[in-house]
Amino acid sequence: MKRCLLPSLLLALTLALALTLALALTACAAKPAAPTAADFEVQPGEYRYQDSDGFFVETEKGNYRLEPLLDFLVRFAEPGSHDFYVLCNKPDCGHGDANCNAYAGFALGYFNQHLYGVQDNGTDFVLVHMNMDGTGHTEIARLPEQNALDGRKQLGGSYFFDNGYLIYLAMPISSGDPDYAMAVYKIQLETGEITRLFQEDIPVHTDWPSAGVSISNGYLYFPMFNGETGSVTYAEGNLETGRIEHIFEDWNQSNSPMVNFDNVLYYHRVGVGLCEYDKATGTETVKVPTDCSLALPQYTKDYIIVRTSDDDADTHRTIYAYDRNYHLLGQMELEPYGVKFPSLQYVTANAIYFTSGGKLISYIDPHHLDRLELIQLVDPTARSHG
Repeated sequence: MKRCLLPSLLLALTLALALTLALALTACAAKPAAPTAADFEVQPGEYRYQDSDGFFVETEKGNYRLEPLLDFLVRFAEPGSHDFYVLCNKPDCGHGDANCNAYAGFALGYFNQHLYGVQDNGTDFVLVHMNMDGTGHTEIARLPEQNALDGRKQLGGSYFFDNGYLIYLAMPISSGDPDYAMAVYKIQLETGEITRLFQEDIPVHTDWPSAGVSISNGYLYFPMFNGETGSVTYAEGNLETGRIEHIFEDWNQSNSPMVNFDNVLYYHRVGVGLCEYDKATGTETVKVPTDCSLALPQYTKDYIIVRTSDDDADTHRTIYAYDRNYHLLGQMELEPYGVKFPSLQYVTANAIYFTSGGKLISYIDPHHLDRLELIQLVDPTARSHG
């Protein structure tokens, strides 16, 4: 039997529906409240090494990200959310210069209730800290500059944060200096104290590595390119002692960065497979043989996620997920995003993020690695706090 709604009841339901929709739209448009220093009582989650030109800070109060290839701004998302907003609450801020609260510059790290960045102040590169809501930018130290024999100076390099320090791999000035070599520094985040590392161990003519660097378990792993001979070795440097403890000879530049868990090194050796190197015995073990032209694994305490290039022309890419015993959990072929493949950028507790042109475009839920699926994101970089 067909039923009809009374006019008064229909009006009431219409008003209720309109109110519900308005509240829902308001909730969707609401900007997350970034935690302040007073609210921030917890340390970030388990440390995850950096292996690319991008920075992601996980905390129990929310997540922060910086993509220098996109812009120099910090973006914030509440716990469990994938919507990142520019970390600035200044009225009418256009987020276009260093006066914006979200401006961090070329790097982003966290230590003891503060965010840290590396900025260009017009004459020098400087380490700065800021509050967790983006306010209170304070200069901590000037980064060491590299000086040529003719007086020219050079700034810039690679930046990694580890255990209260900024690790800075400085670009050397090779022209006109017969004894040039890359310099590595650690800078204490709270005091600005600067210590040069590995000075006795890095050979002359060592160029700055644009890729292949990682930090884990108190060690810096980095390729040493000889600008004169073209040879490549791979170094394991102790960040506490400031000395290189081991050098892997005849290193292939297509090998992945090494990661140290409990003094066992994990990496992909091109043409061989996923490998482990036991530092105690000096033994390498191939765990998963591969014949792909390139593989970039990322390791967590629970699983391994691997992105491969399956041919030399890089026309096919595949994502593999393994548990820590190298049992295959799932795999999927990666589809191009426009004319390029998306980059596997951040492996976090609640998402494995992919980017294109510096923008987050999709993610994999790490809780369902047995059925890998790319979940598309609405462009969150268009949103802002201010």
